[in-house]
Amino acid sequence: MKRTHPFCTLNLSDPGHAEVPDCASRERLSLAFARLQTIQDMRAQRQDPRFGRSVEDKIVWRELLDLELQEADEQIERIAEASTSGE
Repeated sequence: MKRTHPFCTLNLSDPGHAEVPDCASRERLSLAFARLQTIQDMRAQRQDPRFGRSVEDKIVWRELLDLELQEADEQIERIAEASTSGE
């Protein structure tokens, strides 16, 4: 997958989307993507489909867990807001 693919850029280059300010999450995702791309390039160069698989898995799982935690935080905030507005 090339870095210009809409999925890889989080579709931020689409002119229809508002500009998203730089943030820690965006920087972290960009760095993770660069690492994954490097692993993919080295894998192709070495012709070893298993090269870097464990590091790749750790990067992907870390991002998935972070997304889950972010969703949980948002749910907690919504519940807290609903309980304070209902008083």
